[in-house]
Amino acid sequence: MNRILKHYTTKAYFYKDLDELKFYMMAFVLYYNHQRKLKSLKYQPHFDIIMLEFERKKSNFNHHPNHMLLGLNNF
Repeated sequence: MNRILKHYTTKAYFYKDLDELKFYMMAFVLYYNHQRKLKSLKYQPHFDIIMLEFERKKSNFNHHPNHMLLGLNNF
């Protein structure tokens, strides 16, 4: 994860200040968790696995996973 994070953020772009770096880091982490398909998870994103587990056994969760999302596109 750290190698991938460095490759796509700090090594790929020049940032003017720390706020700009934080913005792009958060954007990449959201992309990684919700859209990047991983071979170890049978080519599914992290969030899809979490949602499948939530549907299977809701007692393992304190909150609905969709309520923990950042941004305007919450369900």
